[in-house]
Amino acid sequence: MRPLVVASLPVSGKDDLRLVSEIEADLVELRLDYMKTLDVTPMELANLKEKVIVTIRDPEEGGIHDVDGSAKAEFLRELASLGVLYDVEARFLHKFQVPYVGKIVSAHYFTRLPSREEVDNMFRRYREALSVKVAVSPIPGYRELLAYLSLKDNATIMPMVDNPLERVAFTLLGSKMVYGYVKEPTAKGQLHYSTLVRILDFLFNLR
Repeated sequence: MRPLVVASLPVSGKDDLRLVSEIEADLVELRLDYMKTLDVTPMELANLKEKVIVTIRDPEEGGIHDVDGSAKAEFLRELASLGVLYDVEARFLHKFQVPYVGKIVSAHYFTRLPSREEVDNMFRRYREALSVKVAVSPIPGYRELLAYLSLKDNATIMPMVDNPLERVAFTLLGSKMVYGYVKEPTAKGQLHYSTLVRILDFLFNLR
């Protein structure tokens, strides 16, 4: 099954939201952590809910601006009540009660690799999530870990490497989603989303 192509859009102001309707990807990730303050309401985002994933990434997991944890939790709860899809860090869920069923739960490993037991526990705990997204840096053994992750039913696999072909390769191994950029890369190894669409349409039409 062809993975979903997600176009990651840095949102520094409300004007950026107008771009959503022009982006021909399966979903658009709204990176609200690019805002210095959360200058948008959940209700405004609800108007885009058929198309978007809302992400307020913590700086310790690759985000840009810090957002107060309690304020972020309340914002996500409001999005949940409005039926808006969002991405929330597993680490954040350990601290705050936020709905995750049918949402994306993410974990980013920049300085170490998790053990298989840690991975299994995370996927078991968040088995009702839409997807568990795991991003890892190119630490020795990372490819073996990502291959293990590809056996999980709802995994989104993100190697944080410069070579974008690695991201494409893992789409063939079962990654549920693959992320590209709209204006500028928001993570290592991203291709423009339109390039990803062309590549995946070609590859999956061959199968």
